[in-house]
Amino acid sequence: MIIRVLFVLLQTVILYILQTSVFSEIALAGVVPDLLLILVISVAFMRGRIPAMLTGLVAGLVLDCSYNSVIGILALFYMFIGYLAGYAHKVYDENDYTIPLVLIGAGELLYNLMYYIVFLLLEGKLNLGYYLVRFMFPKVIYTVLVSIVFYKLFNMCNVYMMRFDEN
Repeated sequence: MIIRVLFVLLQTVILYILQTSVFSEIALAGVVPDLLLILVISVAFMRGRIPAMLTGLVAGLVLDCSYNSVIGILALFYMFIGYLAGYAHKVYDENDYTIPLVLIGAGELLYNLMYYIVFLLLEGKLNLGYYLVRFMFPKVIYTVLVSIVFYKLFNMCNVYMMRFDEN
């Protein structure tokens, strides 16, 4: 149990560094894939709601401490998305890659809509169509494409950790 928690913390730190350094340099259409959201939804699909909420809390707090003046908003977003995606854990199959990719796409879209409502709509930026076409859809597509590689890595790590837990 402690090894799994430390492993998720290590993954969070590594993905945060990758997201803010490497992937910010190779941004496509001005958007960067959300690697931490990929982690939260992958944990939700493989492990369930509670581990996903805890992972979302840690990942969201890391981002909140880096970018926001209000601590906890992004953590709440990530926890909510992890909780919703955790319902798919009941149909988890380690060889299935379509359900997690759909979950990641839907989770990214939900995250962007929540972000728009809380941060942009309340500032009076009412042009949702512009933000959908310019930022949200490209970010969803880019995140899903990147998640193909990262979900496979997370799945291999999860299978290894499950074997490690059995011994």
